[in-house]
Amino acid sequence: MKYLFYLLVVINLVFLVWKFGLQGRDSLFQELDEQRLEIPKDLSSQPLTPGEVDLGSPMPATQLPVEPPKAEARPEEVAKGCFELGPLVDREQAQSYLNLLRLNVKDARVVVKAGDVPDGWWVIYPKAASLEAARVNRQLLFSHGIRGTWLFDSGPLQNAISVGLYKTREEALKAEQLLVEQGIAVKATPRLVQGEVLWIRLPWTGLPLELDDIVQTLNSQDPALKMPAPVPCG
Repeated sequence: MKYLFYLLVVINLVFLVWKFGLQGRDSLFQELDEQRLEIPKDLSSQPLTPGEVDLGSPMPATQLPVEPPKAEARPEEVAKGCFELGPLVDREQAQSYLNLLRLNVKDARVVVKAGDVPDGWWVIYPKAASLEAARVNRQLLFSHGIRGTWLFDSGPLQNAISVGLYKTREEALKAEQLLVEQGIAVKATPRLVQGEVLWIRLPWTGLPLELDDIVQTLNSQDPALKMPAPVPCG
C-alpha cells in the first residue's frame, strides 16, 4: 500500500508538470505571434532608414522622353534644287548645250567661274618615281638627241619631263606620234592655267535621275555632243 501511494503521487506530479508546461509554451508562441504581426497604424509617418521603401505611397514612374517616329522620305521627296553642267571653255559649245537643255529646263543659264583652262599643249615623258630617277630619264632623252626638255620638280606633273610645248592640240599630237615611232613613250597633255570656265546652271524641281536621263538622251541622239553629266551646284 505504501508503494502504491507513492506511485500515485509521482503520477499526479508528472501530470501537473506536463499540463502547466504545455500551457506556458502555447502562451509564449501566442505572445511571439502578436509581436510579429503588430504593424504601425500609419506606416507613412514612420521614418525610413537607408535601404527601406515607403510602401505607403507608390514610387513615381520615371518619365522617359519619347521621340516621335521619323517619317520615311518618299522617293519623290528626295532633295531637289540646283545642278550644274561643265566645266566648258568654249562659249559656242556652251551656247549649243544651253539651247538643247532649255527645251526641258526653261530657266537654264550660263555662269562663269574660276577654274583651270587649257593654254597650249605639253608633250610629256611620263613621271618618274623620284627626282633622281627623273634626272636619269632626262639624260636618256638627251642621248636620243632630244634637247630643250623641262623637268617638273613640283605640282601635278612633278618628276615628269616636257619635250615640247605647242599652241594647238593638233601640233602636239603630231609631235607625239613622231617620238612614239622612235620608241619614246610620250603623251600630249593640255597645259592648264588659272582662268575662267563656263558652267550651265540648271534649276531642277524633279528627281536627279530624271535630269540625268535628259542629258543621256541628248547625247544618244548626237554622239558628237558629249555633254557632261550634271552635278549638284557647288
